[in-house]
Amino acid sequence: MAGTDPPKNLLSLIRDFASEKSQGERRVVGLKKQIEELPSELEAVNSELEESKRLKETTEQELKGFEVELALNEASIQALEARIALIQDEISTIGSEIEDLKR
Repeated sequence: MAGTDPPKNLLSLIRDFASEKSQGERRVVGLKKQIEELPSELEAVNSELEESKRLKETTEQELKGFEVELALNEASIQALEARIALIQDEISTIGSEIEDLKR
């Protein structure tokens, strides 16, 4: 029995080595596939990033336009309020003059 153990141990070591080598080769193949896929994934992510940047820029430009429009509208409202106040003063003055004329 002692004479058959070393060949069995050697055979077992050879099988273990072959198995580990095979697993290592499969891992290497898997990693190579991942490495090959990464550039296309990176390109897709970069495209999404660029599109997001364009959308952000467009949104910021639209926001600036809306802010300018809002400022113009506020100025218009103030001008109209001032005009209304003047017209109300004129109406009040004319109303007073009419009252004076009626007397």
